[in-house]
Amino acid sequence: MVDFLDSRAIRGVARVRTVRLDQAIWRVAFGVFCCAALAYMAPASATENGKAQHARAGIIEKQNKGLRARASVPQNGAGYFVEFRSRPGYLFGHTYLVYGRTDGHGRRLAEKYAGAYPLDGQRGLIVGSVVPVPSSVRGVKEDYEERPSNIYRRKLSPAEYARLNAIIRHVSAEDKHWNLLFANCNDFAIEVAHGMGMSAPPSWVLPKDFIAGLRYLNEP
Repeated sequence: MVDFLDSRAIRGVARVRTVRLDQAIWRVAFGVFCCAALAYMAPASATENGKAQHARAGIIEKQNKGLRARASVPQNGAGYFVEFRSRPGYLFGHTYLVYGRTDGHGRRLAEKYAGAYPLDGQRGLIVGSVVPVPSSVRGVKEDYEERPSNIYRRKLSPAEYARLNAIIRHVSAEDKHWNLLFANCNDFAIEVAHGMGMSAPPSWVLPKDFIAGLRYLNEP
């Protein structure tokens, strides 16, 4: 069984693709609008320093510790899920994933958050609107606190869940940069969706519309 799951996970990682070059024209046009908007905007907040980021990460880890402990106990009828979400955020919003395990009644035993986000927080979003900035795959404070503007939920089999985890580990291990036009949060969701064998809309659409497009392209 383990070998089967591993082979499915490897095939899922192999299907991860970069955004097609034919989207570049749309992104450049979109960039003209973004640059014009940025010219009239001031930084929304001061730079978040490293200690503050570590403190938030510690709080989030403590909140999920109990859930992970429950998830380690075998449960009859357990299932798996992934949610592609959007929420309000800087300029146009943010796309991220929530995924985890449920019990036989559909109650969540554990959940993880993942999205592409600049390491420098709010300042990274501003600078990254013009030039690429270092980023990582993680959940941020606003993902836990902000009400989602759109959600596309999919139930997963054990093999699909193993593949999803392998894809996210693979993408997280890469050196990543965030840019509003060419490497944004939608691009991360596209990598995951393609690795899962799903279709995905282009990354230049707004996060809320991206989730709607993802649902439209993948529901029967």
